[in-house]
Amino acid sequence: MLKVEIISTGLFDTLQDEGRPGYQSQGVPLGGAMDRRSAALVNQLVGNPLSTPVLESTLLGPRLCFHSPAQIALTGALARPTLNGQPIPRYTTVNVPSEAILNIGSMQQGCRTYLAIRGDWQVQKWLGSCSPPPYQSEVLTPDSRLQPGQLLKIQNAPNIEIRQFPPQDHPIFPKNGEVRVFPGPEWEAFSDSARELFLTQPFTLSKDSNRMGLRLKEQLPETGHLPGLLSSAVLPGTIQVPPSGQPIILMADAQTTGGYLRIAQVATNDLPMLAQCRPGDQVQFRLHV
Repeated sequence: MLKVEIISTGLFDTLQDEGRPGYQSQGVPLGGAMDRRSAALVNQLVGNPLSTPVLESTLLGPRLCFHSPAQIALTGALARPTLNGQPIPRYTTVNVPSEAILNIGSMQQGCRTYLAIRGDWQVQKWLGSCSPPPYQSEVLTPDSRLQPGQLLKIQNAPNIEIRQFPPQDHPIFPKNGEVRVFPGPEWEAFSDSARELFLTQPFTLSKDSNRMGLRLKEQLPETGHLPGLLSSAVLPGTIQVPPSGQPIILMADAQTTGGYLRIAQVATNDLPMLAQCRPGDQVQFRLHV
């Protein structure tokens, strides 16, 4: 049994997997990795099933000690990870010796890194997932919010040959990204000027953004008088507009219903890029019809 000790945590380190699809009708958020593309790729690099948990770190990663040899990989945001003080490559399988210390470090570009460790993770699940829900996670998934001194237990698997994702194909996470959207159910409820501004004005991510939603700073005009909704279905990628006029892009841990008007829905393929946006980054919406 491989034991990985958490020496110190970063800003926000959690275990994530594919989430809890199929439970939204019961009010359970989907959850799971924010950048699903990076999470899937990192598991492929170590030969794990795509449903295997990965460690998602936000802006600053943890320091870990591997008490047995292991195989790992890192994807997602551009960090400068080191193993026993020496730089290691990202987007490739890395062999880790016993008692080695991995320092993921701070993200230089993008927001979230993903660490995979080869083997069968021994972690508690709720409704088939180890991803911590936005409520009662300390009870439902007690292993999934990392704490200093915590031990992660992973059933070892035989080593695989080194796998590598070509450097020219590594994703780039720009500070100004274009996001494709579809008209939302209440698109027509907004004025012509509000819809035009929504598609022409860059929007800046607020520091209040998190795994539930990305809050944008700029305001849409003429929204204070718009009526609210009875609670209606929402999902990751739904863009709501509260009375303040400042749009909110719902993300992985978002609620399943909401009462704000839904101006647009983000194309699913663009959610990984949004997951890598940092406070202060800007997005430009483009209607995809």
